[in-house]
Amino acid sequence: MARDRNRLRDFQEALAMRLRQAAELPQRQSRLAVQVGDRGFLLNLDDVSEVSPVGSVTPVPLTQPWFLGVTNVRGTLYAVTDFAQWLGLHLTSDIAAKRLILLGQRLGKVRAGLIVTRVVGLRLLDEMRAGETPLTRAWESAAWVDRDGTSWTEVDLERLASDAEFLQVVR
Repeated sequence: MARDRNRLRDFQEALAMRLRQAAELPQRQSRLAVQVGDRGFLLNLDDVSEVSPVGSVTPVPLTQPWFLGVTNVRGTLYAVTDFAQWLGLHLTSDIAAKRLILLGQRLGKVRAGLIVTRVVGLRLLDEMRAGETPLTRAWESAAWVDRDGTSWTEVDLERLASDAEFLQVVR
């Protein structure tokens, strides 16, 4: 019985030590990597509420061609933008791979969704190096290059959601 208590105490002490060590480690920052046309973008997961296949989108007349309309996601309407077309790239046409990225609640009252060509997965920033691509838009926060030499642009979704051009959907 005393032997079992000693084992339990040793286990608890070892567990407490591992938890302290884990808390002292720097947190690894990850981003959601998406492809838009032939370009790579990184999105902060804190600003994304959901990633889903693109459902039905109801067109809105007299709007920009890149503004596809609105979609209903569990009773909430979201304004849907084809991100590739908004950037001046080709319309996102690969229906099977394209995804709808819903901007998160943290961004305030903006209920917007971005259609991206495809979701690549998670990327760790500490496994990338700073890129040399110039940032040309106010919502571009950083340029990165991964181990494979692929360039990524980090998007500040809060700045994007308040960008005047992005919000100007009426023709």
